[in-house]
Amino acid sequence: MLDKYAGKKAVITGGLGFIGSNLAKSLVDAGCSVTIVDNLAPEFGGNEFNVEDIKGNVEIHLADIRDLGVMSKLIEGQDYLFSLAGQTSHVASMREPQLDLEINSLAQLNLLEICKEENRDIKIVFTSTRQLYGKPEFLPLTENHPINPVDNNGINKFSGELFHLLYHRLYGIRSSILRLTNTYGPRMRVKRCAADFYRCLGAFIITR
Repeated sequence: MLDKYAGKKAVITGGLGFIGSNLAKSLVDAGCSVTIVDNLAPEFGGNEFNVEDIKGNVEIHLADIRDLGVMSKLIEGQDYLFSLAGQTSHVASMREPQLDLEINSLAQLNLLEICKEENRDIKIVFTSTRQLYGKPEFLPLTENHPINPVDNNGINKFSGELFHLLYHRLYGIRSSILRLTNTYGPRMRVKRCAADFYRCLGAFIITR
C-alpha cells in the first residue's frame, strides 16, 4: 500500500508528535520526500527526538499552521497533506475555547483556502476524533452514531471536517477524514497514555 508514495512529496503538520513522527518514518521508508511542520508547543507532544532516526531524510520547519505565509509556501507543489496538527486536550478546549477554535477549525479552513489557490491536486488526510460522537447511545459505536460533542474540542473538530467535505464538493480537493480513537504505540507521551487510560476507564464504568 505504501508503494504509491515512492517518489511523491508529502507535508505532515504536527509531524514531530506521536502519530506524525510514526507516519513520517513510514513515508520515508516508502521513498517519499517528507516535509514536517510543527510548532513544538509543549502541551501538544511534539519533540524532535521522535524523528532522530530519520532526521537526515526529512525537512523540518518549526512553524505554526496558523502562519498562512509559511503554510502557503510549504503546500505548494506537494502531493499529499497529512493534517495532524491540532489541540488535543478536551479540558483545555473548555479552558481556552478561542485557541481550540483557531487551531482545530479556523486553521483547517485557512489550509483549504491555500490548497484551493495554490494546489488543488493535493490529496489531504485530516485527523479528527471520535469524541465528536459524545456519550455513546449504542455499542459498538459506528460512523452512523449521532454527532453530539460534549466539549469545544469535539465541536471544532467536527466543523473542521465539514470544511474539508465542503471544499471537496465545491472545488474537487480530495480530502479523507480519520476519526481516531485511543491511539497508542511508540513515541506516545506517557502523560497522555495515563490520561487516556483513566478516560477510557471512566467511559467503561458509565456505559456499564
